[in-house]
Amino acid sequence: MRDRLVVGLADPDVAGKAGHSVAALVAFHEPMVVFEWLGSGKGLVLLDRAGIPDEELGPTLDRVLGAHEKGLLFVAVAGGDASVTEALQAADTRARNRDHLGLYHIDDGGHVRRVAGRRLPELEKVGRALPDTGPLSKDDVEAIVERGRRERQDAMEFVRSTAHRFPHLTVAIIAICFLLFVVTSGNDERGRRLYELLCNSPDGLRRAELWRLLTYSLLHARHNPTHLIVNMLSLYSLGSFLEPLLGRRRLGLLYVVSAAAGGAASALLTQAESVGASGAVWGLVGATFGLLTGRQRIFPALIARDLRKRLVVITALNIAISFLPHIDRWCHFGGGVAGFLLALYFARAPAKHA
Repeated sequence: MRDRLVVGLADPDVAGKAGHSVAALVAFHEPMVVFEWLGSGKGLVLLDRAGIPDEELGPTLDRVLGAHEKGLLFVAVAGGDASVTEALQAADTRARNRDHLGLYHIDDGGHVRRVAGRRLPELEKVGRALPDTGPLSKDDVEAIVERGRRERQDAMEFVRSTAHRFPHLTVAIIAICFLLFVVTSGNDERGRRLYELLCNSPDGLRRAELWRLLTYSLLHARHNPTHLIVNMLSLYSLGSFLEPLLGRRRLGLLYVVSAAAGGAASALLTQAESVGASGAVWGLVGATFGLLTGRQRIFPALIARDLRKRLVVITALNIAISFLPHIDRWCHFGGGVAGFLLALYFARAPAKHA
């Protein structure tokens, strides 16, 4: 049972297919296995009941819980009968920092039961679909540990290489959007005329006023600060992540192409005036998908797996929002497709940071 849990939690092939975050196998010393989830502050100590004498189970649990200092600690005992549940409950009452603990018992049939404290969804998912595996050899364990160590190291190097690059272009675009909102949202006649000159207008495009395909993305609905703030938060979140990775030139090209594609789709398919950075923001979402699916590996495996799950949720929510009234879904979809296709090219050609 213990070995099946180890594979289900820490083997990237098994855990990835099961749809939960892969744990890094930090240590494997009979009867204890230690896991951590990088960047989440969560750790799991898995104890093999078969390797612990009856009189030692309580003291072993006390030592593990007493060593906890920060983050979320989960302790699970694999195997054993109802006496294990009683020992876990007793250890929980003696533990400090109980708000940061979660205790589980996995019986011999593979049923995962939370005894006390917080939930660990990854463990509960593994319990619902335990992989078939034989006993792990020393070589098997070393391979899993080494793979996890290498993936953690790659992820940390990636984070270090991008964390200290200030997103100058992203912040500049946000500043322009705020400035134009202030200028155009008042009652001044010149502000209203500027708004009409820069918005995405099918009639204007038919007059070859092609600048509108970019400038509309820098405008936002007059007297509607919520529209501006939501788009700017999304733009900063995605732009500050992609700009250090792609460089300013490529991010600028991505913004322009996505905005233009979204504006063109809107003008062709809605015949209505539109404003907002949503098309460009969708382009950044699509670009992240493109970088993840390109042949050249851009992201470390650990970060790529987490990104895929996050993007699926974010995209599903945004697709649902796109079908709400007064939302320009064609601008969204046009920008997203353009960003995805452009990122496929980026993934094949090395970036030159600027």
